[in-house]
Amino acid sequence: MTIRRKLVIAVLTGILFLFIVSIFYTFYIIRRDVYKTCRQAKVLSGKNCVQSLIALIRSDTNSYRSRNTAIWALGQLADKNALPFLYELYQSLPEQKKCPYDQFICKYEVQKAIKWCERGNITSWMYKNIDFSQ
Repeated sequence: MTIRRKLVIAVLTGILFLFIVSIFYTFYIIRRDVYKTCRQAKVLSGKNCVQSLIALIRSDTNSYRSRNTAIWALGQLADKNALPFLYELYQSLPEQKKCPYDQFICKYEVQKAIKWCERGNITSWMYKNIDFSQ
């Protein structure tokens, strides 16, 4: 095996390693943020994660950013029990071209959450057996 071929193999192996590490790190960050959002919502209502997130979104005392984050977390969980609420929320929102997350509940976030709850997403497997009470 030539030095050039060994170098190419080493570089490709390094790139593959970095790619795999970045995927796992991304999954870790998403899981951490969903877990944190669920915990914060449960402090407010004390119910299960999905019900707590819905209560957080319904509450006018929470910021639009935290409500949009809760919508994102519902989508990440991909729990079909959230669909009736998400459909209702989607219908109640006006059409939006742009959505500043600090000023409105974003219809696009609701649309993504509905899609993920209906079809699942690549990360929903991470939440199947998690106890969000800790």
